[in-house]
Amino acid sequence: MPRRLLPCLLPLALLLPGCSEDAHVDHAGHEHEASGDSHGGAEVHGQDERGFVFLDPQHPAHPNWADIGDLELGDTATTAVRMRNVEDHPITIDTVLAGCSCTTPSIAAITPSGERIVGDARASSRVLVVPPQAVVELVLHVDSRLSPARNKDKLVVVRLTTDDEHDPYLSIELRMKVTSAFQCLPAELDLQRIPRNGGALGRVDIASIGDSGRRLLDVLETSPEIGATLAEANAMGVSSVWSLHVTVRPPLPLGPQERIVRLATSHESGVGEGRPYEIKVRWTATEDVEVSPARMLFLRDATLGRELAQTELFARLAGQAIAITGASIEGPGTEGLIVQTEPASPVSDGRSSRWRITVDPGAGVQLGKLEGRLIVTTDDASYARFEIPIAHR
Repeated sequence: MPRRLLPCLLPLALLLPGCSEDAHVDHAGHEHEASGDSHGGAEVHGQDERGFVFLDPQHPAHPNWADIGDLELGDTATTAVRMRNVEDHPITIDTVLAGCSCTTPSIAAITPSGERIVGDARASSRVLVVPPQAVVELVLHVDSRLSPARNKDKLVVVRLTTDDEHDPYLSIELRMKVTSAFQCLPAELDLQRIPRNGGALGRVDIASIGDSGRRLLDVLETSPEIGATLAEANAMGVSSVWSLHVTVRPPLPLGPQERIVRLATSHESGVGEGRPYEIKVRWTATEDVEVSPARMLFLRDATLGRELAQTELFARLAGQAIAITGASIEGPGTEGLIVQTEPASPVSDGRSSRWRITVDPGAGVQLGKLEGRLIVTTDDASYARFEIPIAHR
């Protein structure tokens, strides 16, 4: 990314919303709603002596509010919301859903006799059956590292559904602010699909935020398959900017992977040892030669006016090229289908790093139900044959 764009993009990144369920609270304490949940009317939600009544609220006018204040990035925090079933019959809490991955709920009920009933907040139904007059303890665990919103007020809405006719839906509004002395752009390094024997290179830029004087010092810790170097770039106004260059080394296990690069930081004024700053690195390791999509389905082509099935064969290693030496279809209903293979530029001696494979029924042919396999052979001894499922319903 050209450095001249950083002054524009980094402030913009700070303004992006963290979660779809969030709302924001200005410094005067006024709420800006993220959804249609407003209390309205004269009655205070959760205090009308029906269904669930909130106990010992932080804010009497809004008993379903909870505020954990400011968290430095890396902190964890826990707060509890308590409410009583004031009905003369049990109430079943069917679901509990937090609007941000940074917040994990747990739930239990304490009966008048002191018995503790532990619910399963991860359940998709019947989380907890709350006896009459029992007190529900909804504990909200917050991990600031998982919050996408930084350096601004944040609202996480935790929604409960119940079978109570008075309170079928309950919303807990959890307020917080995650502070960080640094901003990474992009927020994490996603290398996407990389060859298992090729590895990958990537880079992120990190800017200091505010006037704390904290600095990034060096790479503190990585995993064995990752190499990382940190370099300070030119200062951007009053902020300092660093570039983190990451190398993922082969060979790699197949499938999605996620690692953390930890950077050493200073205390304020650039001295001492501060809390490490973490950058997430993710990728999906594939075979060096891959067919994608791995299954072929017929879709209508607007230009030709008929259905085609297409896929592509990739040679993902740098400088790697491959030739398709044969392509055929077998299976019921596949008779008469035409297979076309087309290399992408550049092509050398009939070999290319990328091939488009198309299965065409031909003009005027009405496709019926078919289940078959496309057999593709290549001149690469390690990837000499591919069997690709093909279907039409």
